Amino acid sequence: MRKSSPIRRILVESALIVFSILVALAANQWNDSRKQHVLTERALRGIRDEIVANANRLRKSRPYHYMLEGETRVADSLKRVHSYADFKAAAPNWSGFQNATLESTAWQSAITLGAVSNIGYDTVTTLSGLYALQAKFDQYASDAIATFDFADQTMPSTVRKMWVYFATVRTNEDTLLNRYSAALSLLGRRATP
Repeated sequence: MRKSSPIRRILVESALIVFSILVALAANQWNDSRKQHVLTERALRGIRDEIVANANRLRKSRPYHYMLEGETRVADSLKRVHSYADFKAAAPNWSGFQNATLESTAWQSAITLGAVSNIGYDTVTTLSGLYALQAKFDQYASDAIATFDFADQTMPSTVRKMWVYFATVRTNEDTLLNRYSAALSLLGRRATP
């Protein structure tokens, strides 16, 4: 029997160590990739659920805004509102501003956790545009509500502002509902590359 040389034995052992390291690295890479895939799928499910919930909230508040849009348009056109009591008579369904609370937590979480980097470009573009528009509409409502003055002497101009406000909110709700529908359609297909 031939003895192997110490150099040959060292080379074989070194090759085995390198091979073991490469196998371990490949296993780690596969495991990390699997974790990223699970995280991305979980983020997409969260975003889908969030969009569905936001759309449902809008659908719930939309009839009220549509009704108030009509009542304030008529009240403004008749020019008979000179006090808050006149306004309540002209818009009997008025019970305050009832804007839907729209969430963006799932989208922000996907960005923070880096899941967005594993979502397809078209999907990210659609979702970022959707959430930016949602934030813009929320800001419009927040800014506008702060400007309403229900003092008797300002009611004629307040009624006009309310009509414009409710028409704008209803239009924004329609736009968001269309965008939600398009996003859900896109998310129904495979949204990751």
